[in-house]
Amino acid sequence: MTLSAKIGRIIVARLPRGEDLLDEILKVVNEAEVSGGCLMLIGALSKAAFGIYVEGKYKVIELQGPLEILSCIGNIAESNGEKIVHAHITVSDAQGKAYGGHLLNGCIIDPTAELVIIEGENLKLQRKLDKETGLKLLST
Repeated sequence: MTLSAKIGRIIVARLPRGEDLLDEILKVVNEAEVSGGCLMLIGALSKAAFGIYVEGKYKVIELQGPLEILSCIGNIAESNGEKIVHAHITVSDAQGKAYGGHLLNGCIIDPTAELVIIEGENLKLQRKLDKETGLKLLST
């Protein structure tokens, strides 16, 4: 599957301290009505939660901070009319040890996170359930 689009809007947001990172990303996506694009984010967390996909399900890993977000990248699509953010995050602890995986709810922003969304012009990405993997994969 391959799609292409011209770059549409670039949306920049500072996300507030104490809030859930994934919820805040989705809030921006919904308010801006983004239906297809990519995202990148930097910042810091007081707590992180991410998943590692093992044998058909996500193993959840939780860490206590302070944690620096080294990278958080992903894409934005829709599934049955609902906005879906699929992102991976890498964080480091105070000793510089890095951890990462699939972004889950439970990442608490502290003190801030800076989000950039690059929207595809007239791009409507869709995710559909793949029976083989059990995951909602990008589809045309």
